Amino acid sequence: MNIKKFFTAGIFLTGALAFAVDPNFDVVKSVAERMVAVEGGTFKMGDAENEKNESPVHEVKLNSFYMSSTEVTQDWYEAVMGCNYSANKGDDLLPVEEVSWYDAVIFCNKLSVMAGLEPVYSLGGSKKTEEWGDVPRMDSDEAVKAIWAAIAMDVTADGYRLPTEAEWEYAARGGNNPSEDPYSGSSVITVCAWNNVNAASSTKEVALKRVNSLGLFDMSGNVWEWCYDWYGNYRYAANDNPLGESDASITGKKIRRGGSVKSDAVFCRNSNRASSVPELRGVDLGFRLVRSVKAADAVEVKAAEVPEVPSDSVEAADDSDGIIEDVFVDDGFAK
Repeated sequence: MNIKKFFTAGIFLTGALAFAVDPNFDVVKSVAERMVAVEGGTFKMGDAENEKNESPVHEVKLNSFYMSSTEVTQDWYEAVMGCNYSANKGDDLLPVEEVSWYDAVIFCNKLSVMAGLEPVYSLGGSKKTEEWGDVPRMDSDEAVKAIWAAIAMDVTADGYRLPTEAEWEYAARGGNNPSEDPYSGSSVITVCAWNNVNAASSTKEVALKRVNSLGLFDMSGNVWEWCYDWYGNYRYAANDNPLGESDASITGKKIRRGGSVKSDAVFCRNSNRASSVPELRGVDLGFRLVRSVKAADAVEVKAAEVPEVPSDSVEAADDSDGIIEDVFVDDGFAK
């Protein structure tokens, strides 16, 4: 389903996307209009029948939050950061890629300031990203990497941020009315996702595939999406709005979710977990946005209404999808 024809949370998104070609493009308005309310609740996180790092299945409680209906697009990124390192360019509505975890959190803070919101992330006690210094890259000094690994999240701030891993999986599954589908929006990978079956390894304009029940596009496929958490084993305890592994030194990697245009279907499952060092930039690695809901507003948050979608079938997929059986192979990233 094309986002240009999609109505969610009382907002017709055609107008938001039209700003991409407007010389007076208002990125703050565009982002705000693409945020979808996700009502909080409790769900079973993980999968006992697939990868070992998806176990144990455990109950997680989450507060309500807002999530962008699409991955961060290149028009947004250029408007906030003044640059675009994406490998695949040519359309403002392509997801931004070639962004490290650090690039993503800087974007979040800068956008928050532009929107008059309280930035979420701080380094050395400062939320002003211009005071943080040069962003570490893969070949940066280990001492610099260690300093940046101490970036902290202010859970009380109302600005834009990355989703936690738990928030991401909760939203991908459909929130407090979860689907049993392995992918976000369908039981057939090519109905809801661009992956290595139908994408020819090239990222696609956002929101061309089936939306999930919350009004979120491309949670499976297109680009991998950074999450806030350090990668670590699941725990049964402390699962009230969990923030993941607290010790960066355990793995030194940040969670990424959803798979990409280069991934086999198994990596696009809602429960699949993958991780990379936060300095990594990848041609199929991007992110989407989240905002916390203030306690006073939480009672008003309701999931977006979405139109009825067709049943999963070969006919429901694009003619070019070429549906095949899922095969587990390495997608090129360290898991």
